[in-house]
Amino acid sequence: MGYEQPLTGPWKVAQLKDTEATAAGDLLQTHELSWLDARVPGAIHYDLVRHDQLRNPFAGTKAAFEAHWVSESDWVYRTTFDAEVARSERWALEFDGIDTFAEIWLNGTAIGRTANAYRQYRFDLPSGLLRSTDNELAVVVRSHASGIVDKVEEARRILGHRDGVEGRLGKSLIRRYQRSFFSGNSTLLNVGTGVLGIGIHRPVRLRAVPKIEITDVFIKTVTLTGERATLECNVTCVGHGAPGQSHVEIKILDPDNRKVLASGRTAMDGSGPIRLMLEIENPKPWWPRGYGKPDLYMVQVSVSRDGHDVHVVERSFGIRTVSLLETTPSGRPTFQIAVNGTPVYVRGTNLIPIDYLKVHGEPQDYVRIFALLENGNYNFVRMWGGGAIESEDFYDECDRRGIMIWQDSYLHSMYYPEYDPDFVAEFRTESKEMMIKLRRHPCLVMLCGGNEQREGWEEWGWKDEIDKFYGEELITKTIPALVEELSPGVPYVDNSPHGGTWVRSPVYGEGHIWGSHFNSLKDPLFVTETCWGIESYSRPETLKEVMDLDVAEFSGKGWVRKWTEHTGRPLINKFPYSGYHNMGGLGPYIRGLDLEQALADHHSLVNFRLRSSSCHGIVYWSFNKGGPLFQFGSVDYRLRPLMSYYFVARLFRDIVVGLFLDMDDIQLIASNVSPRAVDAEIELLHLTTDGTVLRRWAERCALPAGESTRVLRLDDYYRTIVHRDREIMFARLSTDGRFASDEMQLFAPMVEVVTPHSSLTVHSQRIAADEWKLDISTNGVSKLVQIEGADGVLLSDNYFPLVVGLPRAVHVRALEKKGRPIILNISSLDDELSASVRLE
Repeated sequence: MGYEQPLTGPWKVAQLKDTEATAAGDLLQTHELSWLDARVPGAIHYDLVRHDQLRNPFAGTKAAFEAHWVSESDWVYRTTFDAEVARSERWALEFDGIDTFAEIWLNGTAIGRTANAYRQYRFDLPSGLLRSTDNELAVVVRSHASGIVDKVEEARRILGHRDGVEGRLGKSLIRRYQRSFFSGNSTLLNVGTGVLGIGIHRPVRLRAVPKIEITDVFIKTVTLTGERATLECNVTCVGHGAPGQSHVEIKILDPDNRKVLASGRTAMDGSGPIRLMLEIENPKPWWPRGYGKPDLYMVQVSVSRDGHDVHVVERSFGIRTVSLLETTPSGRPTFQIAVNGTPVYVRGTNLIPIDYLKVHGEPQDYVRIFALLENGNYNFVRMWGGGAIESEDFYDECDRRGIMIWQDSYLHSMYYPEYDPDFVAEFRTESKEMMIKLRRHPCLVMLCGGNEQREGWEEWGWKDEIDKFYGEELITKTIPALVEELSPGVPYVDNSPHGGTWVRSPVYGEGHIWGSHFNSLKDPLFVTETCWGIESYSRPETLKEVMDLDVAEFSGKGWVRKWTEHTGRPLINKFPYSGYHNMGGLGPYIRGLDLEQALADHHSLVNFRLRSSSCHGIVYWSFNKGGPLFQFGSVDYRLRPLMSYYFVARLFRDIVVGLFLDMDDIQLIASNVSPRAVDAEIELLHLTTDGTVLRRWAERCALPAGESTRVLRLDDYYRTIVHRDREIMFARLSTDGRFASDEMQLFAPMVEVVTPHSSLTVHSQRIAADEWKLDISTNGVSKLVQIEGADGVLLSDNYFPLVVGLPRAVHVRALEKKGRPIILNISSLDDELSASVRLE
């Protein structure tokens, strides 16, 4: 219950040069402005590009520098709208996000300001200001520099910043997308400079305000058993009209049949928080993905006066408890997230904002993201402190799918002006609003103070630059006080990574374990970031769409110099994991980096999953690339899966098998992180790369829940390998006769393994609307089966090994209906022969 009107435009935007006109409220009467059609939500850069007023800032280093003037300028948006004024006595304008400093005018009257792109703003309208027709809304968005003019001198003196607004100075002082600032060596754009977005980047709406408004509903699980759940129901109401007594009623509803399972009612005078305790018999708890159903209930809250409902709100919620286990019964340190008392094995990823300039994506982008998360076997997303908070719809979807959320505050690898009471007050408001927004979601399992500030202080030389850890009190005092006040019911850690002497300890807390492959052998307790290898680029299709860059133009003699001049990116010529030094042009070079990144991820993550008995969570860095060029990410800037996506997905299955060489012994280890013990069948083959099976083993074994098990050890078997480049071991694990996992053990770098031309056989079968199954087999050995042409479809697996006699089934699902057949080309790595499959 409650009327709202999205203000979708049409909108226009113009560069504002006469600042005096804004002070007088004469914006819409200024005839010298050159208005352009604008998109809201959006970013002004994109509006300018559409109107040929700006070169694509993603096009290269020169274009990025040329785009600086956009965020250095003042802009004004305008739109007109009608309103059903008779619906309500009170109205408000709501902005879900403006980047960053803005003044809001309605019908010539200033109604408010914004100064924080992380916050949602609401401006209550004075009585009589809103008209039935021809309301004129103007939003003046100021340059980023204008909002910190009186803060710069102090920041330079205390924090030691020497750069400008687009760099570390702006990052410290401006509350907006932190990782888009150029912090000295890179941004996620990676072309040698930062390009700061600016504009109205989130939806705008007009809302009718009831006389008594329900502003917050939070259901907290106090106790939970199989027979009963005790719920603390917290409701905040604000009275806008004449004082008087009203009644608040809370009903817990079965979401399937809306049967009332529990209810309570209380009187209220004016405004205030309401707290009622209710009990549910035989509760259905919310469980994370892989541990049970993510059951949700509905809570209906109504406030009434004189027997009539004034405001009614319905919200979904889950019954669950969350705790952080930091010691085992023996007293040994650990780091385990427990939901409903059950420790869970986290298979997660770090999410980066989808759009470098306007931060958030379109609705169809999130459909793809959730499809990729589920297909990739993720049960956890870390909302990383360099990014941005997502919409209610995003967190609602995580609730429905059982995807746990670790939520950072938006402090990222930087020191902050805790000496400035204005900054602290703004950050406190931002943090409080975020906590109130998120605490109702059962998917929320962890709150964190920010990203890599402690690491910066301890390991990056900050102690040699500044006299104290500026920003520490934000994470040790400001946020903890809010946790105490708002009681969100989830654990809090003050920074990630944290624990140990140098904060990246494998012995205490959780760590960002990356860099040298050696670090993957340290048996960490919990890994919140992983960065292996040398990074990679987006797919060629994405480079064309985003940068208007044709990889074919970078080939032949001199292509490296041409590429470096265009992007500032040097050539990387070390491929330690794969050995594939693919040169001859940008296309094969990008392909080689893709493979190198995937193998680097596999070589290190497999140690966390199969050889680290203390590790209870892997949070991969990162799910997506935050820009089109060079960086980590398992899916590219346009959400196209890269090779790493499939390598990580295989390691994130419930049951995983691995082969390891230990001196002359070969070990087979299986991991089961599901909540149930399973019986498994193991097949192990030693074969030559032409498909000749030299020896075969078959084992049955029990795999305990939540553990890794050494299933088989072949003592001194490595000594029987004669031709390391022509012999392999291959293991396949099945449960209940169904394939679960496989692994190929090479005895030479992948590039040196010789695979004679072995043919692939592919049979396709339509199994449902827009779904097919591919049965793929080989008469030899394939180091990697490659399925290309898969744009717009989701594959259950790709880039996997295959051997004779052990075929694989791959499921194909169309994510987008394009009205034409799907053509897939399937081949083996190093084999020019391919099979073409047409799906329609």
